[in-house]
Amino acid sequence: MKRLSNRVLALSILLPAVLIILLSSGMAVHQLKRETAITAGILMKQIDRVTGIARHATRITAEMADRPCDEILEKMTSVGALPYIRNTGLIRDDNLVCSSVTGAKIRNASELYGTRLSTGGGGVRIFSLSGTTSVPGQQAVIYAADAGHGMTAFSVVDARHFTDLMNALDNETHAALQLQFSGGPVISGQKKISAHSPAFRAAFHSPYSQAHLLVQTPVRSLLHPGLRNILFLGPLSLLLTLIALYVWRHWHSKKLSLADEIRKGMDAGAFSVHYQPICETATGKCAGAEALIRWQQKDGSFISPDVFIRAAEEHGMIISLTRHLFTLIAEDVSHWKVTTPFHLSVNIAAAHLADEAFTKDVLRLWVTLASSLNLVLEITERSLVEDADRASEKLNELRQRGCKVAVDDFGTGYCSLSLLQRLPVDYLKIDKSFIDTLSSAGTDTPILDTIVGLSKRLGLTTIAEGVSTTCQADWLRENDVPYAQGFRYARPMPSPTFYQWYSR
Repeated sequence: MKRLSNRVLALSILLPAVLIILLSSGMAVHQLKRETAITAGILMKQIDRVTGIARHATRITAEMADRPCDEILEKMTSVGALPYIRNTGLIRDDNLVCSSVTGAKIRNASELYGTRLSTGGGGVRIFSLSGTTSVPGQQAVIYAADAGHGMTAFSVVDARHFTDLMNALDNETHAALQLQFSGGPVISGQKKISAHSPAFRAAFHSPYSQAHLLVQTPVRSLLHPGLRNILFLGPLSLLLTLIALYVWRHWHSKKLSLADEIRKGMDAGAFSVHYQPICETATGKCAGAEALIRWQQKDGSFISPDVFIRAAEEHGMIISLTRHLFTLIAEDVSHWKVTTPFHLSVNIAAAHLADEAFTKDVLRLWVTLASSLNLVLEITERSLVEDADRASEKLNELRQRGCKVAVDDFGTGYCSLSLLQRLPVDYLKIDKSFIDTLSSAGTDTPILDTIVGLSKRLGLTTIAEGVSTTCQADWLRENDVPYAQGFRYARPMPSPTFYQWYSR
């Protein structure tokens, strides 16, 4: 009996210890796999983003292949100035005949790049180089496409746009990252792991970018999280160990935060754009539309924009969400045929306006729009007040390219008259709260009268928001407010429905 008791005691001591070790090891491995997947996801998303820009640049260059270099050089140079693009050009018979860097100077492409830049039978071919004669020792990625007329269009991207991110991820995860495209040498971060060293290896692939990513993490990376788990679980009994396992599993399987759901929704294509017509008050004719992002759930219901936009701002995702909105807009309007001028309005968050990449983000959308579409950036008063000088500089640059600027929800913020007078603004959008004061004919509206009069004196065009009744529409028409939007004219509609409504 005593021997049995000793065995039970030993088992009682050893079993929790074994469970703690196994649990700690399992948690560490799971954490490693999760971090590996996150690391790979971040890098592959950036690779696909750069590929999208490079493919776009190459496509634009290919469309100019039938024209003389002197005629297309200015546009090619502007394409070569897109983010991440080092150079773009055209090749005929292995000779570089036009380039955003060298112009019309003819050079041998094989000598310049160390290989023939051909597509190998159509489509887009993506491959890496160890360097070029102009930038030796600096790895680059080539995006080549058949341009017809016996020519090949190409764009060059510096590999450092990938290696800088790889090195940053290496430092955070202790993993070694190796990136390889459909051809050419491997692109690696600073951290290296021998092929014979014990390590966890995971492979990822992007067909769009023709990229293969190998993530190698040393086994010793498990030591620190494993010991930490053991120290945390060590003092606990078997019961507490089992409870901790249950709690951990429960925690791991709980619903993702709204920020993660937003990110997941963007990846899954759950977001779409609805377009609310902006109409002329005098004729009722549609003169434009405001693009409004919508998030539809699997059950068909929609999450309120007030909820997910606020969450995106709080979690630092509003810029990513706006870039996603720009992509959706570009896809929607690509087939629209509208009467010039047609004003396409998009809302800009304060954080995005303050971001260094704001101007480039807007220009990436702008270059995809047809000439019949006038891009209007709707900025809140708060965005303009926070850093008026920097905001003016960015907006002036965009206005010089042809974009327009509207102050959204005017009258609800803190924009002083002196500031408004010197800001680069084209439109004032009157907030719905002021339009709602037009409850009946003859209603006294001193604030609304002041806003309309102020906009006229400043030479700004007014747009009324939230117009829902004939009485409101009549007042706006009689008081020379040229544009309005609201349920009185039409509700926001998905792109196909809107275009069908517009065509009618």
